[in-house]
Amino acid sequence: MDRKLDEMVIALKDELVSAVSDSVRVKSVQDTPVDGGPFGKGVKESLEKTVKLAKDLGFEARNADGYVGIVDYGSGETFGVLGHLDVVPEGEGWEVPPYSGLVKDGEIWGRGTQDDKGPMIAALYALKAVKEYVKKPSKRIRLIFGTNEESGWECMKYYVKHEEIPDMSVTPDADFPVIFAEKGIVNYGISAPAHNGGEGISVEVLSAGEAPNMVASSARAVLRGVDAESYEKIEAFSPKNDTKLKLTRSEDKVEILITGSSAHGSTPYKGQSAIAAIVDLLADLRLGDSEIKNFLTAIKSKIGYEFYGESLGISGKDSMSGELTLNAGTLRLQAGVLKLVINIRYPVFFNESMIRSQIEEAFKGFRVETFHHQKPLYISPDSELVKMCREVYKEVTGHDEEPIAIGGGTYARAVPNAVAFGALFPGNVEMAHQPNERVSIEDLLLVSRIYAQLFLRFLQS
Repeated sequence: MDRKLDEMVIALKDELVSAVSDSVRVKSVQDTPVDGGPFGKGVKESLEKTVKLAKDLGFEARNADGYVGIVDYGSGETFGVLGHLDVVPEGEGWEVPPYSGLVKDGEIWGRGTQDDKGPMIAALYALKAVKEYVKKPSKRIRLIFGTNEESGWECMKYYVKHEEIPDMSVTPDADFPVIFAEKGIVNYGISAPAHNGGEGISVEVLSAGEAPNMVASSARAVLRGVDAESYEKIEAFSPKNDTKLKLTRSEDKVEILITGSSAHGSTPYKGQSAIAAIVDLLADLRLGDSEIKNFLTAIKSKIGYEFYGESLGISGKDSMSGELTLNAGTLRLQAGVLKLVINIRYPVFFNESMIRSQIEEAFKGFRVETFHHQKPLYISPDSELVKMCREVYKEVTGHDEEPIAIGGGTYARAVPNAVAFGALFPGNVEMAHQPNERVSIEDLLLVSRIYAQLFLRFLQS
């Protein structure tokens, strides 16, 4: 490890903390497109702010049509760092304002501190130190700041179409020591018409979940025509997970609010799904709409509280990347249609078309759509890129863990010869997509130190 460069990065600690805190204050959740901002006002502001920061640090930096920010140092053979500035919605259960960027107890709090603003700004400050240390590089480091990672990857599609592809790349959007395999990711929308006719309870409102790749932290239903017997049944309902039920009755309506806890869609077992609980409750009521009743019954029977797709007949694992996981992300009654979106992470050697076929069979009679499919990623653990990342990680941390496979999906899939490298350290708690997301300042600084050595290794190779 180059000690002088390491000391230069450490000296930037206060600047790094201030920059991350400032970035988190921008709510960069995808929204209605605006002029120069295909993913909404907040995302546009975050991108413009980051490009300005890079320019203020002395870099060549540009905003590519509101899709990506590009920061360059050097020229020639290129090493890319791909990350993103957009974040998932904040969800429920925060102890602090989710976009405060609060610094307390040695941590920076707020949505994006772990995923992925904190790590990408850490990479930017690593590059700042390298720029001061290596004056005339014969190669290039390029940081690529995406803006649509959480909801479509249109930013990376734009980049690949219009910009130069790096010779090798990493993304600080997963775990250390280095990721050599990522499961396939696919969302399925399953839907049924909703008419609310017939005798029985009418479902006027049903809304649950924030995004397909988040465990639903809340669910709300408004029912009309609830008789005394049904109301007692609702009052007595006990979810099979640790979600909480709240009832409000006014005139002839009953409002049901179920509160759970969110988690990343790749680890649904870490959360408490409000969708599982609301479906469990509603499916057993005497609903007037047979279509809604049948659909909710099917969801309860084929998904329920499960995380691995057992009742759907799609559960399984491979030795390379582990088990298939399933997350029921959103459930909406809208414009006469009740729609469930599930997020599945399937093992590297599984076949998506067979998974879809099984889901269509399980939900026969309902509409099944496939969208946002990302095929699995596999890079040999013996590749030059994986070995370089692993060696640098060992030099800086003193640890030599084996490369790993994950269920999350990163920008490493967007370009050839790319892997995820950090930014969560082994043994640390993942807070991405969860309330109270935060990052240790010392961990963030360590990310910056590791990336500085990685950049130096590439430039001197």
